[in-house]
Amino acid sequence: MNTIEWSTKAARQLRKVADRVKRQKIFAEVQQLANWPDCQGNIKRLQGRDDYRLRVGDYRVIFEIGQDSTPIIVTIMQVEKRNERTY
Repeated sequence: MNTIEWSTKAARQLRKVADRVKRQKIFAEVQQLANWPDCQGNIKRLQGRDDYRLRVGDYRVIFEIGQDSTPIIVTIMQVEKRNERTY
């Protein structure tokens, strides 16, 4: 089981998601990242960057994996609705 850390920015963005059901779904999908690399979901590595994105409906969760220690630390950097400025 890996550790999941939320940045202050990501936690604030998650709280701003208006629909409670969507907010809970995003949180549940992020909790699946604790099983990295054996987690399910729509995850892709971002081109030219060291981080990944998790797609949850119209929302994107940007996260990075810290490989420096054991257990692995998954840091959630951003939670935003998908648009032309998301990445």
